Amino acid sequence: MTLIDWLLLLTINGGIVAYGLVAFGQKRESFDWYLAAKSMPWWVVGLSAFGTAVDSGDYVAIAGASYKLGFSQLSQWWLGIAAGWFILSFFVIVPMYRSGVFTNAEWLEFRFGPAVRLLAVLINIQSRTNVLGNIFFSMFLILSVVAQVEEGWAWVVVVGAAATSTLYIIRGGLQAGAFMDAMQSAVMIVASLVLWGVLWTQVGGWDGLEQKLAALDPQLPGTLLHVGGYSPPGVSPWVVACCFVIVLTTYAVINQYEAIRFLGARSEWDFKMAALVASLATAICLWFNVCLGPLARAEFPNLAITDQAYPLLVQKYLPTGLLGLVLAGVVAAGYSTFDSIGIGITSLFVRDVYARFLVKNAPDAHYTRVGRLAVPFIMACGFLYVPFLKEGMMLFYLRLAGAIAVPLMSVILTGVFTRVHRQTGIIGLLVGLGYGLSAIIGEAKGWPLPVWYTSTWWTYLWNTLLPAGTMLFSSWIISQWKGPARDEELRGLVYARGSRPEDYRQAMGHRLRALEGTWLQKTLLEAPIRPEYPFALPPGGLPWHRRPGVWACLYLGVAAFLLYGVLW
Repeated sequence: MTLIDWLLLLTINGGIVAYGLVAFGQKRESFDWYLAAKSMPWWVVGLSAFGTAVDSGDYVAIAGASYKLGFSQLSQWWLGIAAGWFILSFFVIVPMYRSGVFTNAEWLEFRFGPAVRLLAVLINIQSRTNVLGNIFFSMFLILSVVAQVEEGWAWVVVVGAAATSTLYIIRGGLQAGAFMDAMQSAVMIVASLVLWGVLWTQVGGWDGLEQKLAALDPQLPGTLLHVGGYSPPGVSPWVVACCFVIVLTTYAVINQYEAIRFLGARSEWDFKMAALVASLATAICLWFNVCLGPLARAEFPNLAITDQAYPLLVQKYLPTGLLGLVLAGVVAAGYSTFDSIGIGITSLFVRDVYARFLVKNAPDAHYTRVGRLAVPFIMACGFLYVPFLKEGMMLFYLRLAGAIAVPLMSVILTGVFTRVHRQTGIIGLLVGLGYGLSAIIGEAKGWPLPVWYTSTWWTYLWNTLLPAGTMLFSSWIISQWKGPARDEELRGLVYARGSRPEDYRQAMGHRLRALEGTWLQKTLLEAPIRPEYPFALPPGGLPWHRRPGVWACLYLGVAAFLLYGVLW
């Protein structure tokens, strides 16, 4: 890297950080710091959700994974995460937003009890600190391979970036993080477009890429350049496609640092439109990033560490100036997720562990201060994963997420869409975790178990079905003994069209005896109720082009057609 490249990288990212520190004053009340006072418009929430989902680990890890898996990954980025955001915004987040909770784990206690709440916190912390590790390792690879920074100093720079990213979050909370994410998103998309454009031109477009891959192996174009091209032994391409859809549907549904952005929207219409913005931005950016894997396979066919694909492409093809711009985008992607994990996981720790079980009735400012102090400790946990990532960040993440995160998604969706009894949540979650961990251990130990039991890809299907099936069956048994779940137990906690939060908000604050007289109860009762729309409805209702549901269906239909028709 030249001085010009370094200046571009530092000026773009340093300018965004400086703006965040200056523009957003210190938030003192917890409602402002954690939820931006539920004031954010749709475009900020959507771009922030995109910036949060796509980090620098996804630049390096996605290229490294598509080096092996090819276009099969498009299922998760074009369809899986979009489906997750639409399910979250149209259904899952609705009872949470109306009931006044700050976190998805908080809702889980109201729905299923304190054990599920605590396990959800632990699962979120494991999943998101794993992602932090991906980001740290990605930035290290870029610095050491592209910038040729000595390894020790490369890690110093990574730690410095993580440290500076906490500054505007500590000061401005969710609002600062979300607006900075929106700014960083523009840099991220431009960086991906520039790198893809340079490489696509150099290789000769689609025909040139097919020829280069075929020269290495006649089977490679079919494997890497088709969504249905990759299928390991014992697993059909459709199972792989389903797995990829589930993995990022899970991400969107369970992750508090995504949920908190939607909970911070100024209205229900805003968070539904935000899901469309996030889906479109992600589809555009990740098309560029997924293409890089096959391009790298054509240029560097024998990589021992596939996550080196992205840094090597950048190093070989980008001239001075463009190199600095692209790396500025990669670093911006890291910053956008650093701040998201900082505020998201901190909200879980403070509300769902510290305030729920340890210090229950301190002043409001105390819990905001504890949140600020917790941010750097959350960031530090990501470094614990770095030693496990050398075989490929994406494959390591897929293995753990199928075993640990997918059962939580299944429990949340079953809780939102059905009337299962309160006691069934912990049963379903433990069944899913038990199966997932046994599949990991069985594969690692070489136990004589079938592929459909231990395979990463099959795990996603079984851990979607097993917890939900167990919960429904357990609830049926409980209903035979105690009768069906009562309306007063479910009111405000399950999805219901037309429900009015004014009718049950006060009851929510008194529903759990353990919260009586606590700070958590106070914040539930005092949180203002936001409207369904941020504007007055026209006399004839919303025109079609302002209806989020119309755009969501259109997006999903086009994405499915492109994936399973054109590119399959």
